[in-house]
Amino acid sequence: MPSLKQLVKPIGRNVRDAMLLCGVGPRLDEDDRRVLEGSIFPHFVDDDACPSVLFVGCHWYTWHYNKVFRGKDYWTLEINPARARYGSKQHVVDSVEHVDRHFEPDALDTVFLLGVIGWGLDDVDLADRAVAGVHEVLRPGGAFVIGWDDVPDHRPFALGAMPSLARFEPWTFPPLGTHEHRCDGDLRHTFNFYRKPE
Repeated sequence: MPSLKQLVKPIGRNVRDAMLLCGVGPRLDEDDRRVLEGSIFPHFVDDDACPSVLFVGCHWYTWHYNKVFRGKDYWTLEINPARARYGSKQHVVDSVEHVDRHFEPDALDTVFLLGVIGWGLDDVDLADRAVAGVHEVLRPGGAFVIGWDDVPDHRPFALGAMPSLARFEPWTFPPLGTHEHRCDGDLRHTFNFYRKPE
């Protein structure tokens, strides 16, 4: 017989998802999301040179990013088909290692790869293939933002272990004044900022 917790958890998830479908709902209240939504996203939203955006990795706490990027050519990509409901109207169900199958070369202005490395994308060769694909689909001068957790359980390899990352240039992100920003919190979430050379 299922426990009370096992019975209640799906009900709570369904209520949350029903709220999200109505355009209201909870948000993840963590330092990394405050930095992302308060400092990083506004920079790209306000940048007229950034009309197209790909966000990789969808979950319930990304539901409102459609609103954030309203007016942009906003795409999402997520390997888990059940999470498509948290993505954009222009959503791709696939692994990010196949990103170049879905977008033309130089088609995108910005790619966010957040919470994917160490949370499913754990093989360095597959991750390197993903980064190579991002390089292919980003326009020259396009921005690439990687978010990863700097803790042993979710750090399967160092970013530098991906040879394809060397094809990008570290970029000092203006609002934060650095090319690497570590957030407060137990997961030590870290944002790294890159540009594809022009």
